[in-house]
Amino acid sequence: MEEKKEAREERNREKLANADWIMAEFYATWCPHCKRMQPIVEEFKKSMEGTLEVVQVDIDQESALADFYTIEMYPTFILLRKGEQLWRQSGELPLERLEKAVKEFKS
Repeated sequence: MEEKKEAREERNREKLANADWIMAEFYATWCPHCKRMQPIVEEFKKSMEGTLEVVQVDIDQESALADFYTIEMYPTFILLRKGEQLWRQSGELPLERLEKAVKEFKS
C-alpha cells in the first residue's frame, strides 16, 4: 500500500510540475466542504475535457504534496501551467467560478 501511495504522489507531483494546463483540487475525505464540492468538481472535469486536466489530491494520502503547495484549507484549488501557479482559491466555489478562472488565463 505504501508503495502505491508513493507512486501516486510522485505521479501527481510530476503532473503538477510539468502539465501544460492543470487544475488541482486538494481535498480531504472527512471534510464536509470537500464532500459538497465533489459533484461540482465532477461537472467541472466534464466541462474542461480537452481544455485542461483536473487532478484531485487527497491531502491525507499525499501529505508531502499538500505540504509542498502549503495547503492549509480544504478544498484548495490551484490552476497551474508548467508548474507555475496562476490562480489559487480555497473553500466551496460554484462551477462558474472554476470555469472563469480557467478562461481568465487561457484566453
